[in-house]
Amino acid sequence: MVDRTPLVAVGLAWLMLASNAAADFSHSGSLKNLSAGSRSLVDEDRYFSNLTRLRLEPRYRYEDWVLDAAYDLELVTGSFLDSPEFALLREVPDPRYWDLQGDVYESGDVLARHQLYRGTIQWRSPAGDFRFGRQQVNWSTALIWNPMDILNPVSPLNLEPDERIGVDAVLWDSPWGATGRISAVHALQHSDKEASTAARAKRFVAGVDASVMIGDFAGTTKAGVSGSSSVAGTGWRTELVWSEADTGDGYWQGVADLNWAYRNGFNLALEYFYNGQPARPGNLDLLRLVSTRPLYTGRHYIGLLAWQDINPFWQYRVVVIRNADDASWVLYPRSTWTLPFKREIYLTAGAQWFGGDDDSEYGRLEPVGLMELQWFF
Repeated sequence: MVDRTPLVAVGLAWLMLASNAAADFSHSGSLKNLSAGSRSLVDEDRYFSNLTRLRLEPRYRYEDWVLDAAYDLELVTGSFLDSPEFALLREVPDPRYWDLQGDVYESGDVLARHQLYRGTIQWRSPAGDFRFGRQQVNWSTALIWNPMDILNPVSPLNLEPDERIGVDAVLWDSPWGATGRISAVHALQHSDKEASTAARAKRFVAGVDASVMIGDFAGTTKAGVSGSSSVAGTGWRTELVWSEADTGDGYWQGVADLNWAYRNGFNLALEYFYNGQPARPGNLDLLRLVSTRPLYTGRHYIGLLAWQDINPFWQYRVVVIRNADDASWVLYPRSTWTLPFKREIYLTAGAQWFGGDDDSEYGRLEPVGLMELQWFF
């Protein structure tokens, strides 16, 4: 049973701030409907999934204290609820420390659930900023693959690229001179072996935005460096991370990126990803469902990312990935339109196509289609 004492403290502090006339309260939210269709990799039956999510985001600010939250209420319907993939997902334990998520109602056709997606208390002190609670901690700057994003890793194939599950952690962040910052984080877990503690220093040096990171992440020691800058109109980013588990096995992961921004709003990035720990291809498709980290069977990957705001009402984003070891590939286009209403409403359509041999990493996957409608209020 998880000790909810810190959560009670958060709630009491929230109420005290809310009752103070000097406290500044604001709120926002969104309503999203995401529909996706594909074919099961287990029984080859087609499935359809429909997710409706109401997200409420209140904020309290009082002097040097800020309380942020994002509460989700979700309704899932469709034949995906009867798929083997969904049955496997239901058996996966939530990796977060606090039990702040759960089912409201479940039947054969409907699943209603809720969660505290984000919930933090932030104190701006003379010694730096302290943030406690469920949050996102991302130290990566790369565009497709993110080796430096240790606590919130996400796959390039995610149907919701901006969504990260978050961690329950304590974060300290402080300025370092005029152009730098120093950060330290401790992510809570039920055992010391599963917890994570790390520090990062970041500074602008000789025209390069450079950083160094070191820490212990769930029993694996990691050390990494990153840098980004531009030369003659060409931007570049790089990340290199060394990982060594308690067993003594070590490996590298790294990214090198070149990117260009044109006057017409078109942006292009080419990225190389090296993966020093390939996963076994056997049941990789199902392992990806239960793993908290992206898995890759190859060592060498090439990626292309293109995006453009064609006008204030239309933007697109295209990701192309190729596994250079087995020649399999992914094409993932998304297009978003701002609908002509007074409300802030966006319509997104996208798809994922895969190619390669039937036993290759991406060639075995089935195409995915998605449609998303989101209203911000």
